[in-house]
Amino acid sequence: MKGIQKAFARTPHMLSSKVGMTKKSTDPEFDDYARRFESIEKATEKLLKDSKAYTESVTNLFTHGADFSNHFSTIFHPLGGEYGLESKHPEAEHTITNVDGYVAAMEELKSSVVPELELIESRIVGPIKEFQGILKAIRKSITKREHKLVDYDRYNNSLTKLRDKKEKTLNDEKNLFKLEQDFEVASTEYDYINTAMKNELPRFLVQATQFIDPLFHSFYYMQLNIFYLMLEKLNGFAEGKFEVTVPAAQIASDYEEHRSDALERIEALNIAKRILSTSRMVQAQRAASGGGGPSIGRSPSTLSSASSMASRSPASSTFSKKAPPPPPGSASLAPPPPYSPPAANTNISLAAKKAPPPPPPLKPKPKPAVQYVVALYDFSAQADGDLDFKAGDRIEVVERTESTEDWWTGRLNGRTGVFPGNYVQDT
Repeated sequence: MKGIQKAFARTPHMLSSKVGMTKKSTDPEFDDYARRFESIEKATEKLLKDSKAYTESVTNLFTHGADFSNHFSTIFHPLGGEYGLESKHPEAEHTITNVDGYVAAMEELKSSVVPELELIESRIVGPIKEFQGILKAIRKSITKREHKLVDYDRYNNSLTKLRDKKEKTLNDEKNLFKLEQDFEVASTEYDYINTAMKNELPRFLVQATQFIDPLFHSFYYMQLNIFYLMLEKLNGFAEGKFEVTVPAAQIASDYEEHRSDALERIEALNIAKRILSTSRMVQAQRAASGGGGPSIGRSPSTLSSASSMASRSPASSTFSKKAPPPPPGSASLAPPPPYSPPAANTNISLAAKKAPPPPPPLKPKPKPAVQYVVALYDFSAQADGDLDFKAGDRIEVVERTESTEDWWTGRLNGRTGVFPGNYVQDT
């Protein structure tokens, strides 16, 4: 609360001094120290940001590099039962034989660089954070000195103005005495902190420079060490396999030459096209069938990705998605006809008439027996609404068709979705 009152008391003087209406004291010697201290603050903050950014960049580099090598190896590994890819694709023989070595090299390089990154964290980032704590304490003292200087100036200006007044009243004499006491206190406090800062701050600036410069040099050599480590590992992997002295421009031109129309062929694959949501397709087919029973078939024109997935099924070489069969007719018991009262000319008296009997209740439909199937192969979900499972899982059948070439609806572990019928067999 006291600090807020002082802040309000200093505000008029600070505003008037900015527009030149009141006198403001200056100390060129301390101002030079303050500028040098601010430059050290900025350099420390920049070194900390650069250290963190470099560590994060190297970590992301090896994380994505390891992921790329694993995916690359998965693509170029033959599927089960398919052998002799080198003879079938002689232009890719060099790549197929080196994918495993590339994965191992990336993992080895990643494990070698991790200790170097931990060294940056312990010897660069840690000391910088501790040094920043010291800088914050000194900055707090500099701010306190500025406040004491404001108090000194505002009491000095008020005292000078009142002393220069020619005709003083009794209240002016009382205020003059009080201002002299306040000015003496403010002058003593300002001189104390100003002298202490001017004596200690130059020594700190020298020591801070001696502390920051080695950190910059250490960080540089750590970066250099990581670079040479990466260069050594990658050259060791490429030795005898690739030509590493080829200019970058030639590498790009050779890549474009050998790529031919591979990119267009990949983009034309069904698996690379946008996969529509399975649940949306089911809803659309239900709406198209006039709101009839649920249908789980998929149209071949809209779910090309699902057809490409099924074409790789070990149970069938071709898996064409045909339109769903018409929903089976749901036989329901018709309610009895409504009661019609007798004609008006009947001889039966109204008093003898009885209320019409209530219609008999509808017989509940018998619940079908729960059916289960066992998964023959692993199936990964290709779109929203698909039910993924592993070989050997026991799946509850919610809805199925007569053909195993259709999509069935099942439930597994509390999840409900559709799956290819030729991936399972009856229990």
